[in-house]
Amino acid sequence: MTILHSREKLTLANELIYEIKVKDAMTRNVIYFSQDATFREIQLSLKKNKISGAPILDENKNIVGMVSIDNVITALDEGYVNDKVKYYMTKEVITIPQSYSLVSAIKKFEYYKFGRLPVTKNARTAEIAGILTMGDILNCLLISIQTIAEKVEKKEDQNTQLSEKMIRQGKKKNLQFEVKKADFDNAGQVASMIRNYLKKLNIDKQILRRVAIVCYEAEMNISIHSLGGHITVEVEESKIAITATDYGPGIPDIEEAMRPGYTTASEQIRALGFGAGMGLPNIKKCADHLELESSMETGTILKATIHSGG
Repeated sequence: MTILHSREKLTLANELIYEIKVKDAMTRNVIYFSQDATFREIQLSLKKNKISGAPILDENKNIVGMVSIDNVITALDEGYVNDKVKYYMTKEVITIPQSYSLVSAIKKFEYYKFGRLPVTKNARTAEIAGILTMGDILNCLLISIQTIAEKVEKKEDQNTQLSEKMIRQGKKKNLQFEVKKADFDNAGQVASMIRNYLKKLNIDKQILRRVAIVCYEAEMNISIHSLGGHITVEVEESKIAITATDYGPGIPDIEEAMRPGYTTASEQIRALGFGAGMGLPNIKKCADHLELESSMETGTILKATIHSGG
């Protein structure tokens, strides 16, 4: 039986948060309340179901507010526990679409310090699809890691000798994918497709992880900061070359853009869990060689090389 040790589990968990979607981890059976529910009713339900908060929905199942156990305690202390929640609920609700990756959800949890995130069906609607907590994310990762551990041995036996020959003989394989502007519903899809393809070539897991991170961050940079572009991956005998090209506008100050935490993303983009200013620093950390050219007229070309042995 294959056993994954602590360091392997941490590496795999980091890898999975880029690939697993919110819909795979969220709780689908959502406990919710109407705007006319009283704090007393909410108190009893939270206690019965052993939860510390829930969304408030309208008649169309759209999210219009949130209520927490802290809100209930305040209502008890200030004497309006029998009042309707609609007068006191939190109305500016931060949500996350079900198609987003877990890494986006984790960034939101870290930024807002919430205990739960309502999940919507997509980025253009407030219709609820589920609820997500950090506990849900951890449980999903643990289950995924366990499932992978049980299949590792079988998958290793199924690796084809043909892929190994292609790498040894240095046969070049080129991949190119389009990245659309602000396509957050498909965030991380290109990186996931690239990683899945490279897995078939029997490339080392650590190399795969670095490639996946470079491609994900490059993909998100194109989607957030440009008018669209594409990512090309070239697999050679001893290296993997990743080129991310966008159609502008370019980067005004490349040196400043490489500084961790620096971002030009709008508040709206940051509220979605993107644009934290770690994209280029993460790419630089994972790449063995990085070149960055940018023009305010034509856009940006990023070239990252990762040595894969051979």
